[in-house]
Amino acid sequence: MGLFRFVFLITIVSVTCKPVDLNIVQTEVDELGLEPKSKNVINVTEGTSNEVTNNALVMRNQVRPGMEVSSYAVEINANVEGGSFDGRAIVNLRIFDHDTREDPIVLNVAGLNINSVQYAIMGGSNLFDADYSTDDDDQILEIEPGQLGSQYTLYIEYSGSLNGVGKGLYRGSYGDNTYLAMNLHPTYARRVFPCMDEPTEASIISFSFEGLEYNHLTSNAMLEENSQTHFRPLVGPPHLWGMIAHNFGTVNLPTSNVVLYARPGISNQESQASVAINFFFNNLNEWTQKPYFEVIENQDGRMNIMVLPDVSTDWNSLSTVGIWEPYVLMEPVHAVKQRAIALTKIAEAMSRQWFGYVIYPQNWRYEWVVAGFTTYSAYEMMRMFQADFATDINLLDVNTLFVTEVIQESLLRDAYINSNPLEPADDLFDEDAIRDHVNGLVKIKSAAIMRMIRLVLGDDETDFIQIAARALLNMRSLETINTLKFIDGINSELVDSTVGDFDEYLDPWITSNGYPLLRVETTFSGVLLHQTPFAFTNRESPSRLLPITYTTSIEKNFDNIHPQFMLDINHNLNVFLDEEDWILFNIQGQGYYRVTYDTVLWERIIEALEDPDRREEIHPLNRATLVDDALNLARAGQLGYDIAFSVVLSMEHETEYAVWKAFVRNMNFLKKRLEAFVFDDDDLDPDIYLRMVRRTIPTFEREIGFYPDTSINEPSMTSLTRGLVMDHACRAGYRPCIAAAVDWFYDPNNNEVVNPNIPHEIRPAVYCTMVREGGEDAIEALLNRLEIEPTHYERVVILESLACSDDPDFINGYLMQTIVSNSPYSVEERVKIFAAVAESSYTNADLARDFMRLRVNEIRNMYGVEKLEQLIYVLAENMADGDLTREFEIWVQSSFNNLEDSQMTAERALAYVQENQNWGDKYTDDVYEWIDENHAPTLVLSLVALCVSVMAAIFNN
Repeated sequence: MGLFRFVFLITIVSVTCKPVDLNIVQTEVDELGLEPKSKNVINVTEGTSNEVTNNALVMRNQVRPGMEVSSYAVEINANVEGGSFDGRAIVNLRIFDHDTREDPIVLNVAGLNINSVQYAIMGGSNLFDADYSTDDDDQILEIEPGQLGSQYTLYIEYSGSLNGVGKGLYRGSYGDNTYLAMNLHPTYARRVFPCMDEPTEASIISFSFEGLEYNHLTSNAMLEENSQTHFRPLVGPPHLWGMIAHNFGTVNLPTSNVVLYARPGISNQESQASVAINFFFNNLNEWTQKPYFEVIENQDGRMNIMVLPDVSTDWNSLSTVGIWEPYVLMEPVHAVKQRAIALTKIAEAMSRQWFGYVIYPQNWRYEWVVAGFTTYSAYEMMRMFQADFATDINLLDVNTLFVTEVIQESLLRDAYINSNPLEPADDLFDEDAIRDHVNGLVKIKSAAIMRMIRLVLGDDETDFIQIAARALLNMRSLETINTLKFIDGINSELVDSTVGDFDEYLDPWITSNGYPLLRVETTFSGVLLHQTPFAFTNRESPSRLLPITYTTSIEKNFDNIHPQFMLDINHNLNVFLDEEDWILFNIQGQGYYRVTYDTVLWERIIEALEDPDRREEIHPLNRATLVDDALNLARAGQLGYDIAFSVVLSMEHETEYAVWKAFVRNMNFLKKRLEAFVFDDDDLDPDIYLRMVRRTIPTFEREIGFYPDTSINEPSMTSLTRGLVMDHACRAGYRPCIAAAVDWFYDPNNNEVVNPNIPHEIRPAVYCTMVREGGEDAIEALLNRLEIEPTHYERVVILESLACSDDPDFINGYLMQTIVSNSPYSVEERVKIFAAVAESSYTNADLARDFMRLRVNEIRNMYGVEKLEQLIYVLAENMADGDLTREFEIWVQSSFNNLEDSQMTAERALAYVQENQNWGDKYTDDVYEWIDENHAPTLVLSLVALCVSVMAAIFNN
């Protein structure tokens, strides 16, 4: 059926309350060059099918079917010191459904105090008082004009608070200084002005800000001529506007008209970020073929990148990019981990200027398209930026980072019982559901699926994700997109495909949660492949077309990551293997599925992994995938732990980052539960998990070790590996690691202060270890170091390390400092502290749980609702035994838990807790017994390693 479109009159009003002259308004529209095709035509709801029903217009939004807003003019007068603001909004709207003309006009509000509402009909000069009311939760404003009309101009005066954390209009701070910021994504416009806060609501919006005594005021648009407070109107939905009023200083101009701002006092920390910003900006312009400065008329003539000292959150607003300081600024010598995080965060923040602003989802259920483009393009920028990593040891292996941080992390989270599909079945309107979706798995899974699509559809030279991005950015500029539009973008250049109809291929990947498991069995006629669903708990899941890549010990081709064929349900592969030959599937772990093998093949693979020479013949990403798949298969009950641990123990020969990352991610799950299992039980070995560390670490310790040679420039990926493994080993109680941490901690010239020359990559391990081992003296030394730490990232390393204390009085006091009104910690620091406490030990997880139970209101107020929900999931992951699980259940299910609109998040988290506990009830005994019974001469190995560490310490001194 044809696509219905609705053309309506757009009116622009000034920020004063004078009656609107529609002739003058239309003249302003013409002068602004708002072409009807792209600016004045609003699309009706478009689903993932071609069917458009007769009530499509009615279903455009939820807040008030049959009504749409053509323009907002918003004037804000802020009292920054008082933490409040007064607002005036002029709203032009039209009732297009005759049957709903008598219904109240409805707008979203959230916590706004409405002082008065007046209205005019058809821009008339007569203003009338309107009856109005808000619901019990102050979420909806209902307005009842005294006269019926089809087009109204509303004049609404109201007030609100600046004390929201990171969202809406809020007051940020650093030291004794403040800044004012407005970030309306995804549903926070309603906290700033009465509006239809829906992504499809494309209106003309203008803002004016008064009462601000800051040096700089930046927003999406240019300021009006001869004005320092009134921004020119732009077309777009409310959630895409942003503003920052600040006294930050310009620290660099990375490229033409791109400005990097940071708080005063920052010096010599911006060079790495500036180089990256320059590269990303120029390459995003080329990659998208959508020139940034031509996005929309009247946009700000610069890209203003603000280094925010206190808040970490996503910004989708044009020309106003906020990134948390530790993700931008770093010393010339810095932790490789910080650089890896910073490059990702910078690239994603810049990508959102295109994916999130130029194109945005028709409804939040389609967020997966925008989120996927954002993360995918960000990693593509990083790949290009670090392209010479094979020859330049200072660069990062971005392919490894994508597999470990995006694909494998997504596979882990998507295996839980109630993981969300990329595209929910119904449109999302409720704030809690929207938060849960846009801040959840969709951020990484969408990019993992897009990466797989690229490999399925194209070759090394043809990127169909880039093709779709370019098509949508240019054909749907400043308009909504959905899955159907994404498919159209792919099909715009897709001539012939191995998957048939692309929409049919895509559908099960995005509309269902979970993913497939590829089962591989040897037969007399070759190798039999079979697809089944995978999850930690059995659930129904449709079959999908799987991109099959494989190699054997005969060929050993790990470079061809494009599929050799597509598997539906079953396939018999005519590959014949001799007795010692192995076959591996999912080359470099690029496919979004797991692989298991029959016993014969697992044994052959393990034999190869246990031989140092044969092991090196297998690509590191495939060795990582074997560890990742084996441990998750065992966790799901689809592989015995005897096989999984045999794969793991072969890591005694391992030094590569990808493999150790897979080990640490998955073994942390076992570590927490084994520590809880042996807690307070004298009959059990308290070092049961430590045995696994002792048996897997020998080659790492011999070839990489805990004592980096600071006189040489070692590869960045080696430094990254050392930091990862040392932190895990020290937390597990590995004595040679602890000895090295103790040796590194104090300044050789002053044994009361922290050594300033500790290599950055191992500082988390050294600091955390000393907080446990050194007690009050080490804590005092770290607190003193905190006062003089020159970078915010290293400050956070100290704050997270303090959470390692095993003193309950200190931990409770530390948590209390995050919620007091004069907290010494910024918003994001509070979040990092709580998360670090919850993750540091079994007893600290219990303290964190009790603290949240008792202080959930204070946490919400001081951390923000999104951070509260993030930490509920962190807490859930650390409920490591039946006692903690029961306490978490009691809290979540209580009628007096004060969770309010975070109740849905807590119930979803509870499902994770219960699923993990089900694993514990089934497998903890077996895991303990296997490790206990299959011990190697670990004491001898540990003593040898300890001697090596001691000799290294003596040599370094």
